[in-house]
Amino acid sequence: MKDYWLAKLISCVAAVDSRKRLQKSIYLLQLSGSPLACDYILHYYGPYSFELASLIDQLNGAGIIKETPEPLSFGIVRYTSTVTEAGQKALDDFERTDKGSQLCAKIEPFIEQFRNLNNEDPWILELAATVAFHHKGDWSEAQKQTAEFKKVRQDDKKVRQAVELARRFKRSA
Repeated sequence: MKDYWLAKLISCVAAVDSRKRLQKSIYLLQLSGSPLACDYILHYYGPYSFELASLIDQLNGAGIIKETPEPLSFGIVRYTSTVTEAGQKALDDFERTDKGSQLCAKIEPFIEQFRNLNNEDPWILELAATVAFHHKGDWSEAQKQTAEFKKVRQDDKKVRQAVELARRFKRSA
């Protein structure tokens, strides 16, 4: 199921421009109730899921998605994810089945949110996911912890924007 939901989300955008964007977007979506839920830890770049990374690798290995590497600088590569033609056909065929139709209906409410996150400033997205990870009931404390963790000013404009983005996704807010 998770592999289908991930492929479905990626298929709804032209491309996802980095693994980091994919990690943060899925994290925020799961906070708002998405059925694609993975275990996350706090990493240098914010919440990170080994489970999601494995799903990406599996879909790439199966030819459902394609990751295109783009060297940015010495030793740093960004991977853009797209659904392959064969992957899109598999999604379409699966969605014509009863089970596929049911699973599609569960992820459908999150597609527009995913599209919006795919267009979000990557730094704000990273900060928002980190704020949401730190949120335990007090947004100002989460903002403070994120600022300390990311070594930025707590009153920075992008940190404030990130808090607002995180609040839109965290259901318990």
